[in-house]
Amino acid sequence: MKKLALFAVLAGILVAFSTGFAFAENEKVACSVCGYLIDKDDALTAEHEGNKFYFCDAGCKAYFMQNPAAFAAGKDMDPVCGMTVDKKGSIEAVFGGRQMHFCSEQCRDKYAANPAEYEINYDVVSNEVKPQKELKYTATYEGRPYAFASEENKAAFEKNPNAYVYAECPVTGKVFLRKDAGAKGEYEGKTYYFCCEKCLEKFNKNPKKYSAGHAMNESCGGAKDAKQMKAKGTTADAGCPAAKKAGGCPMEQECKGKKK
Repeated sequence: MKKLALFAVLAGILVAFSTGFAFAENEKVACSVCGYLIDKDDALTAEHEGNKFYFCDAGCKAYFMQNPAAFAAGKDMDPVCGMTVDKKGSIEAVFGGRQMHFCSEQCRDKYAANPAEYEINYDVVSNEVKPQKELKYTATYEGRPYAFASEENKAAFEKNPNAYVYAECPVTGKVFLRKDAGAKGEYEGKTYYFCCEKCLEKFNKNPKKYSAGHAMNESCGGAKDAKQMKAKGTTADAGCPAAKKAGGCPMEQECKGKKK
């Protein structure tokens, strides 16, 4: 349960700054990790035990791939009291473009009255989970804002953002840090990252097919490619360093003994 609570915490920290993104009048789905609402046609996807899950970006998909069962269990964290709650049967509300779940109407109303008091985020450089108000340094990369606990962390990110930003291979659907990409290429002014050279070769033969926004989930090509990917650390369950290094729920002591 403690591990599930950790994933619930991480689920709530990925898009604290995402409220500035505009929405089009298309069907929306909630990111299975962070709850951020995104156009269904634009969402990244993954399947687990026959069910499809949606993600707002490759970072969220990376979290999911580290422990699909935890997210498939349908849990979330109440950002006010810190309780792990079942999404089904909880009090749902949308704040800042994110679908959130609360254990009670009281917690929902507390959040609505003062979101800044309860929002949490993480520093992608130091992997620190902190209240949003304590992350005073920010930077924007490719239109997306990031928050940092120190000026040094901000500088490290700006020097090499690809060491902290995830990508999805448009051929296989695998997710990895951009710095670990096996190859990359350009098409119509956009950079694409691949898990191996074989995928880049496939992409170049039919870029229109693979640049449509949804990974084809094809194989890389052969055993040799699989070995190269493993050596590069670009396996499907590469996961996110924050999930591996961050502590448990910041409010774990306060939440002990609480019941829904």
